[in-house]
Amino acid sequence: MRILFLLPGGAGVPVGGVKVVLEYANRLAADGYEVGVVYPSCCRGLRRVGFWAWCKAVLRFIVYSIVPRYTARSWFPLDKRVKEHWVWSLKEQYVPKADVYVATAAQTAYYLAQYNRILSSRKFYFIQHFEDWGNSSREYVLASYHLPLRKWVIARWLQSIVEDEGESSTLIPNGFDFSQFHLTISPEARNKNRVCMLYHYLAWKGCADGFAALEIVKKRCPDLRVTLFGVPPCPKGLPDWYDYHQRPTREEHRRLYNEASIFLGTSHSEGWGLTVGEAMACGCAVVCTDNPGYLEMAEDRNTALVVPVGDVQALADRIIRLIEDDDLRLRIARAGHENILRFTWDRSYAIMQREIASVMNKKSFV
Repeated sequence: MRILFLLPGGAGVPVGGVKVVLEYANRLAADGYEVGVVYPSCCRGLRRVGFWAWCKAVLRFIVYSIVPRYTARSWFPLDKRVKEHWVWSLKEQYVPKADVYVATAAQTAYYLAQYNRILSSRKFYFIQHFEDWGNSSREYVLASYHLPLRKWVIARWLQSIVEDEGESSTLIPNGFDFSQFHLTISPEARNKNRVCMLYHYLAWKGCADGFAALEIVKKRCPDLRVTLFGVPPCPKGLPDWYDYHQRPTREEHRRLYNEASIFLGTSHSEGWGLTVGEAMACGCAVVCTDNPGYLEMAEDRNTALVVPVGDVQALADRIIRLIEDDDLRLRIARAGHENILRFTWDRSYAIMQREIASVMNKKSFV
């Protein structure tokens, strides 16, 4: 049986949502499925493409066809049996035939809904966030939930939105790779003044809030050291008490978490708290915002210290509290670590596999 995942673009740099898709692709391939990932140069969700955007897409298609910069293999250990397809767009005529298709973003769902070669029961829509950013309005995203596709959601808060639209969905919570993210340094043995945080240029990731909070903490705790990691280049003007690691390797990423006592999650919105969960798996005590993606695993005063989105002073206060209260910091770290071990890829993959198997008694093509 052939399964194709439809992505909204290339995957040349690490992205959390793409990482999740590729994890499932690997597992399906290991179980004997013929699996492919489709990357389009132009993906506008059937909306009109402006002239300059079209020109950029043409140039990108030509260049990436020669130099395969669309591939995720440079940063993700993608199974060699998983085939990658670089196509002009996700219109049906450009996409290989398959028995099951999985849309992975709102704009990809609009394309998939128009495919005529396959029954709707074999079209899945994997919802990982409420994607009302860029050129996608809230109305555009909500309308995508009404497309004739079977919906999968990664979080309870997304399932609630889909249900509010009168649609059903299957919850497939993300798992974590505990072979990569695990304890190598006990929480007791770490420098309590070391804080770790993801850096991202998008405003809704809340890094400006994190920087402001850490300035407050530094005044109270002069021994504070901050470890940043991310995909973009190092931000300009970073103080000398920061260390920045651009695109760390898997081993380095694990080491950065394990050397930190506290992880700071600042996002205003997340589909799933991927970095928060990774940090918990590596034994960090977490301070984070109350965006719904984090709340899938962060329970205030139990597995994390949680504050309102955008509350800089509260972020600072909670970090200071963990630095100054060893017992609390270690209790939060242990509780978070124990809780996150529930989220296994084996459990999540079993749900996805059952979903796919449930439609295989129907004919593939119509």
